[in-house]
Order: sequence, then C-alpha cells, then structure tokens
Amino acid sequence: MTFKLLGTLVSLWLVIASVPASSGANAPPLAHWRFDTSDSVAGAFKLVEGVSGRALRLDGYTTRIVQKAAEAPRIGSTFSVDAWVALGAYPWNWVPILAQEKDGDAGYFFGVGPRGELGLKFAAGGRWASVESAKPLPLRRFTHIAAVFHENEGVRLYVDGVEAARLELPGSLKAAPEQDIVLGANRAKVLPSHPVPPAQGTRASWFSLDGILDEVRLFNRALAPEEIAGEARRPQASIEPDLPARVLPSGPSGPGRFGAYYTNLRYYEDWDALWPVSDHPDIVVQFDGSPVRVVFWRGLRYSPAWVTENGLWLADQSMESGNHEGCIEHMQDIHTKYSSVRIVESSPARVVVHWRYAPVSGHDNNWTANERSGFEWWVDEYYTFLPDSTGVRKVRWRRPEASLAFPWLQIQETSVLAHPGQNAKDVLSNDALTYVDLDGRSATYSWPDDKSVNTRDRRNMAVDPSMVKDLKPETPVIQVVKMRSKARPFVIYEPGTRPRVYVGRVRDEVTNFPAYNHWPESLVRSDGRFAQASDRATSWSISQNYPPEHDEGNGYSWVALLYGTTFGEPQALLPLARSWNRAPELQVLAGGAESRGYDIGQRAYTLRCTTGSGCGELGLAFAASAERPLANALVVIEGFGDGAATVSVNGQRLDESPGLRVGRRRTMQGTDLIVWLERTATEKVEVRISGATPVR
Repeated sequence: MTFKLLGTLVSLWLVIASVPASSGANAPPLAHWRFDTSDSVAGAFKLVEGVSGRALRLDGYTTRIVQKAAEAPRIGSTFSVDAWVALGAYPWNWVPILAQEKDGDAGYFFGVGPRGELGLKFAAGGRWASVESAKPLPLRRFTHIAAVFHENEGVRLYVDGVEAARLELPGSLKAAPEQDIVLGANRAKVLPSHPVPPAQGTRASWFSLDGILDEVRLFNRALAPEEIAGEARRPQASIEPDLPARVLPSGPSGPGRFGAYYTNLRYYEDWDALWPVSDHPDIVVQFDGSPVRVVFWRGLRYSPAWVTENGLWLADQSMESGNHEGCIEHMQDIHTKYSSVRIVESSPARVVVHWRYAPVSGHDNNWTANERSGFEWWVDEYYTFLPDSTGVRKVRWRRPEASLAFPWLQIQETSVLAHPGQNAKDVLSNDALTYVDLDGRSATYSWPDDKSVNTRDRRNMAVDPSMVKDLKPETPVIQVVKMRSKARPFVIYEPGTRPRVYVGRVRDEVTNFPAYNHWPESLVRSDGRFAQASDRATSWSISQNYPPEHDEGNGYSWVALLYGTTFGEPQALLPLARSWNRAPELQVLAGGAESRGYDIGQRAYTLRCTTGSGCGELGLAFAASAERPLANALVVIEGFGDGAATVSVNGQRLDESPGLRVGRRRTMQGTDLIVWLERTATEKVEVRISGATPVR
C-alpha cells in the first residue's frame, strides 16, 4: 500500500499490539506503537526509516496521534514507558511522547521540554509532580528514552540506557482513564515558553514534536535497568535519521546575473509542506560577479535579507509600533496574510522590488489608521537595486489620523539571523558595529567587553531595553556590521538620523548577543521568545536607527536608506555616502529636457523630456567635487522613447558594458530611458545621450 503522506492532511491507521494486562517480570507491553500497524495519525507526516522498520516523522506543528479513552490500555500504579526519538528541534514548550493526563490533576505526561529536557509529569501522593533530566536530548540522532514509575518508590528517567534523573516519592499513581491517549502533540493549545516580557502578543498555539518517533511502548510493570540498557543497545540505532540539516534558503550559491527572479525558496521538507503556495512565492535579487544576494522569503514575512558569500544573513525589522496587544509589526504575520512582494522592474540598469505589508499583532489584528474608512496602517517599501550591489530602501506610509496616532514608531532595526545549529558567535564578530560620519570619524562598538560604553552591568540591567544613545561619532551616516564573512553589510543614512546601539537582554548561558527564535520561520504566535538553544533559526538586534521623516503631503511620510555590502574597510564607503547625501548638481547643457533633481529614494537623477518627441541630443554635466563626489550615477529620463541610445562621457562614446547599462521602463505615457554609469569622479563629468524618438 502506498501513502501520500507529507504535506497532506491524512489519517493512517496503525496497529497497536495489545496484550492482557499482565504485570509479571517479563510481561510484554500493554501497547506498542510501531507505526506500521491501530490509531489515527492526523496532520502532515512522513514514514521514514526507523530503528525497527518504519518510523513516524512529525512536522513540528500539525502531526498528532490520538487513541480514544474507551480503547486505551489501562495501567496500574506501577508502569513504564519507553520510545526512540530523533529530534530535529526542541519543542516550543512541553510536548508529550505519550500522555494520558487531565489538567495537572491526574494521569501522566511523558515528554520533551523546550530546552530538550526529558521529563515525566504525573499525579501521585496527592500532588502533581515532575522529574526532568539535567541535560538536553541530542539533536539529529536516534536516542532511546524511558521512564519508570514504581508505586511508593518514585520515578527513574533513562537516556540511552543510563539513568538521567530520579525522584523519590511515596504514593500511587492517580490515573486519568477517561482521557484520550495522545502521542507527539498536546491535547490543547499551549503558550510558547520563555516569552520576552511583557508577552502581550504571545498566545497559546498548536505545535507537535519536531522529529522522528519510533517504537513507543507502554508497560504495566517496572522495566528493570538491564532491560532498558538492552533496548538502548539496538544496533539499528546507529543509522542516521532522515532529518537533513536546515539552512535558510537563498538560492544557488556563487555569483549570479544582475536581476530579480521569482522562485520557490525551499527550507526543509516538513516546513515547506505546511505552506499552500505556488511555484513563485519568493524573490531573489542577484548581482553580476558577486556572491552576495538579497532574499525576499516568506519565512521572513518577506522582509529582505542580505546574504553574504558564505551564507550569513542580515535583515531588517522594518516598521513597528505597539499597543495593549504587544508589538505591531510584520514579524507577527506568520502566514503572510498581509505581506507580499512583486518585481516592478528588472533591467540591465536597475531592479525595483515592491514589498507591501500591514503590521499586525500576535492576536492577528492590524492597526486601524482611519476609523471611518476602516483602512489599516499599510506600508509600501520600494527597493531600487543597482549594478554596484547596493539597494535603496524607500519606506512610504500614510500617517494614522490624530486620534489613532502611534505611541512610538520604529523604522529600522538591524537584525542578524543565524541558521539552525549556529550560535551568534558563529555569525557575528564581537566588534560587531562600526559607525562613520561624513568627515571620516568612526567608532566601533563591541560585545561583550567594551568597558568604555557597553559595560556588563549596563547590558544586564533589569530595566529593558538598554540602549546606548550617546554615540560617537555624534552624527554618523554609515553603519557597517562585521559578520564572520568577507562581505560586510552596511546601511547609509541621511544626516539627522538618530542611531542607538542595542545592548540589552544579553544571556551568556546561550550567547553573548540577545537571541530570539519567534522570528524568522516560526509559526507560533509570539511577539518575542528567548532562544533556548541553537536548534532553530534565530534573530537578534544590535542597533536601531531613526532616520529623518519626510512629509510628502496628503498625510504621507517617507524615509530612505541605502543598503549594500562592502569587502573593504568602513571608511572606503565615504565617497558613496557623500555622493548619496551630497549628490553633485546635474546641469542640462543641451536638449529638450528639464531636470527634476536628485531623488535619494531611487539614488537617481531624474529628468523629463519636454518636447513630446524625445529629448533630442541631450547634454548633461555632473558638477562633481571632493565634497560632492560622483560615485556611479543612475539617470532616469522620462519620455525618452524606444530605440537605441548612444552615450558618450567626456567626448568618448561608450559601448554597453558593465560600466554602462541601459534599461527601459514602458508606461502608458511612453517609454523612459534608464542609464547606469559606473564612474567615480571628483571633478566635472560631461555626458551626452541621444536616441530615437518615442513610439506612441
């Protein structure tokens, strides 16, 4: 019989080997879940190779096994349970391997905790008691686990045949025979553990065991230590479980071809199967000759991430506010109900990607921006990527009416990401953050021991967050993040930006940076969860920067920031920062065009043909200087027309090449010419552009 298991909600009937309720020294199990024979398995799952025949791989969210109480085996006051597990990640909170409990008052719960601890919780001696292993279960290998409850003696836990914990406790088990038996998932929604205070946006969620379960047995007697040790020595236990390594997806490695591409970025099989998407849900932007790329992936709710040559990720938290429901942000949109991306342009000269989202709370509620119309707070972010591996982020939103104004508003937060299995120290250098101002003055901020500013006492203050606000230099415009890669991501700001270095919530027992795993890729409802291990993808913030807001009129505001990566020192970005913040003036020397000035939101000079039949031969001059350098130039000419265009620089005609790229944008009004000129200069540069008349 063939089953289509993964990614489909199905029921598979398994056989339980039920036997008479004997409790002799060698009595067989009351029930034996082999996963090849009488309970229903619901949710998404897959049958894989186990320590004995087939085993059940659970997806971490939807898989569950339930045996009705009327059909469940009855245990006495002494019992044992054992199983084989191979964990892909630790659960979001306690999840049962096998449980028949009621409200912490009766029954038993044998399961795994949020730090990978093995435990048995049970009702005996007039109370609800628990015993847990001190060490976490290993990830990605088959492990034998067992619990023995002996009336009037207590509990012993075993991991791989060795005692891992014990609890001496008189009394007999208070059973819960009226409850269904559950395996692999809780019988009700459960709050994710270790929330970030005040946890207003953290809600109870469905989740299950994330990994492989095999050979679950329930005995009506106490297993002897030698029996448990013998089971743990199965030779098949050495096989490698079908749990491939999980790596945040960014497309093919290595240099690519400049452009934006729709794709389906696949993470790992069970997570991918949860998403009802088509073949093109994600976008990747590549750059010629560079291994760096930008990823718009649904696991990040489409917040773009810059990915370095060795696969390290740096993202941005984007716009956020908050209310009595906690954080209101794109991170809480776990199913991307309010977040989408589309490619607006992809030509040799530039790429434009539009990300639109409505920030949402962990309660799945948006921020109402207009009470009468009912429209929520929506944000449009346009990313203009250029051939020199940079991208301008322009954020535009309509401000809520006065009675619904934000109590606070955050626009940019530097968020470092780590793949499952990585610690912050694998991703980020201690001297992680460098700021530079337009005059070249700089300062570097370090974790954990820069005693001049980031003292350990300050980082571990009870009041959170702890922000360093009195930064040096006082007016930085360049931020460079020193990752453990050759490429170092940067952000360039406008003067007037208020930067803050984030130094709160450091937990040395986990990492020297404040790591969370409610974002990315998590599907539980939480607006903040402290990572308990490096088992899942994690994120953490190292800075927040507040750029000046521009009033567009009609209630709209916008900000602009310039992103990219550098393979050099931070000061090498000064010409680029100066050219973006102090763009050389563009003069029109000849032709029928008017200049509309420099648009920092596109990193482009914009012009408009005025004759209605193209611009004629257009003569331009960039008034570059040491204070206003030219560091590559994008020129957008509206109404230029179709047909070939010729470009000359300082009297020399250029052929299209990496240094000269031409693209076109066709609109209902005509065709615009987009010219990318890769040229640095601190003195005047003259450019002539001519081409065909427009096609109407």
